[in-house]
Amino acid sequence: MDHRREHLRLLAVFHFVYAGLVVLATLAPILWMLLASLWWPELADRSGGDAETRLAAAMKVMGLAFGLGALVVTWIWAGVLVVAGRCLLAPRRHTFCMVVAGIACLGVPLGTALGVCTLVILNRNDVRQLFDAPAGAA
Repeated sequence: MDHRREHLRLLAVFHFVYAGLVVLATLAPILWMLLASLWWPELADRSGGDAETRLAAAMKVMGLAFGLGALVVTWIWAGVLVVAGRCLLAPRRHTFCMVVAGIACLGVPLGTALGVCTLVILNRNDVRQLFDAPAGAA
């Protein structure tokens, strides 16, 4: 097997694994939302009440909003990683894969290792030729 395609296949597998770990990391925002909904007391009367009750309700809403926002962002990032892995398998969308690898470098330590390895492999001329070749070419 061609070593270039084998390197891209391995990078794609690592992108899929990293995407799975990112999805697994969404357990933290889910736990945060669960705690936000359970620990802060419910509003007995939304039209009035004392300041502590209104503050507790506001904290609950902010906690749920933060957790939901973090959940959506991590799921989108996991989806982007899966798309990049599929692009590495094809090989196509070289620039997209490079951008995703650069962003992955922000995820210390696993994302950094994956991003740097991806950038190193994708910057090689022989690998770049695979992305420039027509889809049916070997």
